[in-house]
Amino acid sequence: MANSVLLIGADSLLGREVRDRYTVGKVRTRLQSATLEKDAAAVFAASEAEIEVVAAVDASMIEEAVAVVASNFAAEAWNRLQEADSSAPLIDLTGALEKVPGAVLRAPLFEASPVEAPIHLIPQPGAWLLASFFNDLHSIQPVTRAVVTLFEPASQSGRPAIDELQKQTIALLSFKALPKVQYDAQLSFNILPRTGEDSKISIPDREARIQRELAKLSKLHGEGLPTPSVRLVHAPTFHGYAASVWVEFAKRPNLKSIIAKLKEQGVDVRDEDLDPPTNTGVSGQSGYAAGAIEADRNHPNAAWFWLAADNFRLQADLTIEVLRELL
Repeated sequence: MANSVLLIGADSLLGREVRDRYTVGKVRTRLQSATLEKDAAAVFAASEAEIEVVAAVDASMIEEAVAVVASNFAAEAWNRLQEADSSAPLIDLTGALEKVPGAVLRAPLFEASPVEAPIHLIPQPGAWLLASFFNDLHSIQPVTRAVVTLFEPASQSGRPAIDELQKQTIALLSFKALPKVQYDAQLSFNILPRTGEDSKISIPDREARIQRELAKLSKLHGEGLPTPSVRLVHAPTFHGYAASVWVEFAKRPNLKSIIAKLKEQGVDVRDEDLDPPTNTGVSGQSGYAAGAIEADRNHPNAAWFWLAADNFRLQADLTIEVLRELL
């Protein structure tokens, strides 16, 4: 009998965040933590309260699952469900199942009614950060166009990328050769618009995914929300997205009014009396923070915004929201 939610990739950084938010959200359905790592029969994962064994996925887990969440290995997880003839919906946090028939990009904030689908795609965190911001902003004053530089952290690529950034930093300070397995380039003390030819991380592919999802989310929004132009760059940071956003409005913006209304909508706005938000400062914080909001000196109808958000928290919170709907 299906009576649990199966979390695949519970041993990953993103999986641990989902598990923590599941506990905080007090979802009543039992959560099973599991892994599809090839070389791991079991992994020990620490939480504040206990040491938990994250076991390898087996047939009984799939049989008991009323829903499956995949923070990694989403394609393999979907194959396992198909082989088991399971009707449990799969929530994909990786985007790997984007082209599978029946997969739906989820954004309950923009949806008029619950969605039934075999695969529920959680937006890439950079895309969801921007979609949330433009949803809030456009409801205050119509936006005509926008240009974004989005700074991605190493954590978005998992532990291997974080480890390589750390090792590169140590190597540079020790005047040693740099490890370049993940990026095939120097990321430490550097900003990369593109990685090396042999990199395991493709910035153009990620940039294209963000643009596709923003276009879908803008269409789903249905209120004339424009799709911003986005340039993704890899920053030498461990965690948290940041974005520099240029916005053109239909008419000259009243920034004081915009700031006040964003605050009313629950946005963490750092006005001129406070320091702008940073990627490290928003770690563990839900939603996004905005600051350094200033008029464009060369365009009367435009303004600049600085955004920051915890990439794992964005996806984890949205996952819990979708799970509540499914359960």
